[in-house]
Amino acid sequence: MESQTQANLNLRDELEAARKLLKYNQKGGMVALDNIYRQGVVPNPLLHGRYWGEFLTANFNPVVDSWLDIVTKFWLPWQGKVFDANTNTGDNIFTNDGLLLGKIIWPFYERYIPDTRGRSLAFSFHSSISQSLLEPDIEVLSLNFNLPENPRFLIRDLVDQLVQIDENLYLGKAILKHPNGGWFCAAYFTLKSGLVADNYSDSQLSEVQVIF
Repeated sequence: MESQTQANLNLRDELEAARKLLKYNQKGGMVALDNIYRQGVVPNPLLHGRYWGEFLTANFNPVVDSWLDIVTKFWLPWQGKVFDANTNTGDNIFTNDGLLLGKIIWPFYERYIPDTRGRSLAFSFHSSISQSLLEPDIEVLSLNFNLPENPRFLIRDLVDQLVQIDENLYLGKAILKHPNGGWFCAAYFTLKSGLVADNYSDSQLSEVQVIF
């Protein structure tokens, strides 16, 4: 028990070191994240409830990555995820100030659901334990977005794959289908428990529904 606890604490420390490395050496930081990812385990117990999300870095190309890293430091509508372990389903949590951009990118998507104050749910997923798409020798928790209700552009081609690296702390890879075939890691992120629901009043819920 002590050795498992110590290993988990080391992974948390390694994650913090990788965060710092990303600031001045993105490639080295991603290598560090990959090493942490490989040491992770399938989440146990499975995720259930609300989890804060942290965007770590993108992995498209140097220009896009630098632009996204700058933008997300000041504005990141994605807040995290909500899971239902009983049905193996979930949704992403967004702040409402990102809904207009979402409607521009996905004009026909209409499944934004008012959530707690200032937030909405969107882009449902189905969760299952599977092999990693990029490292098939390890098992992960996969979040599959290829569902009929999701937009075809980008979202249905996305699979998030998570491993647990400490108690209530998870490292994830956002994996996209490549236009030429195969898969690639488009971004790294973390999830941690503690995102508390802050319910709307009836008047606030009416104001949010106007957005939709």
